[in-house]
Amino acid sequence: MDFQLTDSQRELIDATEKLCRQLLPLAKEAHEAEAQGDFAPLQRLRCQMAEAGLLALNMPQEYGGMGLPLLETLLLIQTIQRADSTMGGLAHRTSTGAIGAVLELGTQAQKSRFVAGVARGEIGVSIGITEPDAGSAATAMKTRARIEGDDVIINGQKIFISAARGHHFTMLYCRFGNTGRASDIGAIMVPHDAPGFTCSGGTLNMAGERQYELYFDDCRVPRANVLAESRAFAKLISVYNVERLGSISRMLGSAQAAFDFALQYVQERKQFGRELADFQGLQWMLADMKVKFEAAQLLTWRAAANTASGLPSPLETSVAKVYVAQAAKEICDDAIQLLGGYGYMTEYPVEGRYREVRGGSIYGGTLQIHKNMIAGHLLGRKNSQWATTSGESTE
Repeated sequence: MDFQLTDSQRELIDATEKLCRQLLPLAKEAHEAEAQGDFAPLQRLRCQMAEAGLLALNMPQEYGGMGLPLLETLLLIQTIQRADSTMGGLAHRTSTGAIGAVLELGTQAQKSRFVAGVARGEIGVSIGITEPDAGSAATAMKTRARIEGDDVIINGQKIFISAARGHHFTMLYCRFGNTGRASDIGAIMVPHDAPGFTCSGGTLNMAGERQYELYFDDCRVPRANVLAESRAFAKLISVYNVERLGSISRMLGSAQAAFDFALQYVQERKQFGRELADFQGLQWMLADMKVKFEAAQLLTWRAAANTASGLPSPLETSVAKVYVAQAAKEICDDAIQLLGGYGYMTEYPVEGRYREVRGGSIYGGTLQIHKNMIAGHLLGRKNSQWATTSGESTE
């Protein structure tokens, strides 16, 4: 068991850092333009990242991806996120995002269309799971699809959908049956120009990213876009553990950026005629931050390294998710504290990094839900949260 990065992994990280520095001006432009509803710079960034080999990191080479193992993919997502959150989001969503479900469940034609399109930077894909009454209780979703000949008709609503206006498709979780059970749930790729599809103007979250509401009013989609008609929820969630690890790597990248900035700052800033780094109390803060970061990184690496024979372990993913989300918040919060008043100002980067990681305790399953799953594994029992009178079930 070797806990050291290989020479080739370090070379990959170094090369990625250089590419990110070259693309940083365009990434900043894309972020600012997106806030104004202009997605043209984002599309240019997507294409340039594709040319640089920074998209579809773990997608197979036969579809234009880089074909990297999951561990190397997460290392690079972390590196890209450390450089810039907009680029980190693109790397994550085109590698460990919704496109992974197409790779696992899709037909050859679907893979050639969607996976290859993402790898070339031509299309972006969001994931649509959450609904107004189905957050942590994902199997309570009400969005339904019915098949009519060569078409699928969809009715329902999704909320908190990231990057939807900058994307071209949403990989939609929905019900193809009427039993009310999880076995009804399947998935379909919905084009954003489909008749009956509407995307809201979005709501700004605390990380400065817009999340959108999607509405389906007799939305008509080709049946050829169906990934699975039913009995797919368990498989979709298994694939979603890869997405969770991608999100975890983004949190690590933001925490690393905050720590690096704070470490440099305390060696430059002086008070009482001394560097801040001379004060033992602040040295202990730095030490604690480093310990938390290393532990968080190793838990993530373990979950990724153990996927050689399949999808990530749900237990190892949940353990990493809980620890990284908590550690990243604490590291970024301490970075703000080390900068004092400057840490609270938007002109300095550390407060933004805290805002980036705060959502990690909510999206991809709240920490409380993941702790329930960890406890269920330890006790060998299924910890159902449903009230006994509810008609819903995850069976």
